[in-house]
Amino acid sequence: MPVFEKDAGAPTVTDETALPVGGIEAKQTPKDVLAGSDKRVKQSGGDNGAENPRTVAMVNQDLEEVMTRTMTLEDWHNKWRRGKTKFHMSKVHPSLQKFYDRLLQGKGRARVFVPMCGKTLDLKWLSDQGHAVVGNEVVEMACRQFFEEHDLQYTTERIEGVDGTVFKATDIDLQLFNCDFYKLTSDVIGSFDCIWDRGAMAAANPEDRDKYTEVVVSLLKPTGAYLLDLFELENTVFAGPPHGITDARVDELFASKCNIEVLMRADRLGDWQRSWGLDAFWEVVRLLTPKQT
Repeated sequence: MPVFEKDAGAPTVTDETALPVGGIEAKQTPKDVLAGSDKRVKQSGGDNGAENPRTVAMVNQDLEEVMTRTMTLEDWHNKWRRGKTKFHMSKVHPSLQKFYDRLLQGKGRARVFVPMCGKTLDLKWLSDQGHAVVGNEVVEMACRQFFEEHDLQYTTERIEGVDGTVFKATDIDLQLFNCDFYKLTSDVIGSFDCIWDRGAMAAANPEDRDKYTEVVVSLLKPTGAYLLDLFELENTVFAGPPHGITDARVDELFASKCNIEVLMRADRLGDWQRSWGLDAFWEVVRLLTPKQT
């Protein structure tokens, strides 16, 4: 499991970025394609296989043979207990830093939500920028490791109306809601100026995308912004997560509720992704803002 270093400021993002998609750092030139370019990624029908049922063996990101793409909450607990967390990044996510100003949209201090956050360093980095930060993570071990590895004192209390625990830092405005993401409502967790989705939707079971969309949009303030980091890949021999998703499916989920701007498409194919049987793996970053009614 990667070792957390005490936050000493944000790393620099350059055109040649070692971006560990899922936690593996592979030096490569990402071929970033900014909005307005004609560069496109070849996409298959279905949803790059992610939402098509499979009855033959596939592999997951740990190269274990599986028969389904669906992961239960217990599967996630087991991954953390077994230390199978290569998806954890040992630095602040470059896409968050690159598009930080777009996410803030001129706001000063914002209330920021990070869904399915694990123990990402992004939480502490956002707090260091002066924001009120709220994360959600179903695995208690990940929540405790976050606070312990950052030497942060915290208290815990039961979440009102939901089966779970909220971890509250005592010295900074940072909370982690340890509960099922799909149980969250604005009554439970409040609403947010900004949401940073660092592959959470890509990790969610594809059959849950409609209800994922309902939850995340319901938590966003009418003047808020949602920075969404997804991937384009074929989920045929590779079970995921991450799960690939097409432009058409993103539009189907969000276009009636939000304006959608593609900020970047970047080639992130590395040795780890090739080991899954992939020959293409693209990161796509979008900025979503609620449509005004």
